[in-house]
Amino acid sequence: SAALAARLTAELAREEAAAAAGPQAAATSDPDPLRDDRALPLFPLQPPRTGRELLADHITAMVCCAAMDTVGAVPGLDWLDGPTLLVGGARATDLPPQVLTLIEDGDPAGLRTWLTRQGIRPEKPVRLA
Repeated sequence: SAALAARLTAELAREEAAAAAGPQAAATSDPDPLRDDRALPLFPLQPPRTGRELLADHITAMVCCAAMDTVGAVPGLDWLDGPTLLVGGARATDLPPQVLTLIEDGDPAGLRTWLTRQGIRPEKPVRLA
């Protein structure tokens, strides 16, 4: 997981560098004074996410896609926590600890047990739409 997290971090840094180079070139060639790309952001910037955080988000997204495809889970939105997964009408609050155990300890047993308990078939290909 460390190698994959490092690759995700490098890809994110590459995308941020490309995004940072793009607006500067456009700002120097755009004579429109009403459009100021150099203004301060309206919200404070979040600290850069680590490779492990990105990896956790990607694994969680793949598990959510598999749950939606195999057991009819639906996405939800919590006003405080953000995106959630609803399996059988109940919020799946025990998924994030299982994903973190997989990433931090390299132990897939907890996540496999969770998938089996929910009826999610991990061998079924995930449909990305």
